[in-house]
Amino acid sequence: MPINPEIWNTLRNLREDQFKIPSFMDETILMALDSFISIVGENPKILSDFRNDDPRQHGLGLAVDTVFVQSDPLFIWENALASGLFSGIGIYLNEKNIVSFHFDTRVDRTPADPATWGDFISYPIDPDTNMPFRKDNYTEALAVIDEIKKKMPAIMSALLIIAIFWLMMRK
Repeated sequence: MPINPEIWNTLRNLREDQFKIPSFMDETILMALDSFISIVGENPKILSDFRNDDPRQHGLGLAVDTVFVQSDPLFIWENALASGLFSGIGIYLNEKNIVSFHFDTRVDRTPADPATWGDFISYPIDPDTNMPFRKDNYTEALAVIDEIKKKMPAIMSALLIIAIFWLMMRK
């Protein structure tokens, strides 16, 4: 169902021309993302918004996939969780190997208990903390690496192990 076009006059950070199909976006995700931009101080590139062929959050106009090019991914992740704005938060490497975020305002979860996920290769999520693994979580990270090794050829596994440890050592 198309949104009220007046919503664009109330948003401080988002513009209609940032979206591929703005008229089918739900106002809840637009208001949440607009508020989140004020928190983190960066307006992201919108990679994906409404998808007519998606029966889930994007198809309902409740989701966006984004890239924050100037901010540290963990900064974005931590603030997305702490903001209480989204009921779905994901982090992954997109097809161009750029860290990307999925945000949604799904109705079957709440911002107090959001659905969270990370691409198991690029940003494994610690199920106990809802945070990407950090350098002090080597035991858990090694368990994730073991799962990766079972699913991928040996050369790719070695490269992924190096990448994961490099990401953990950055913090």
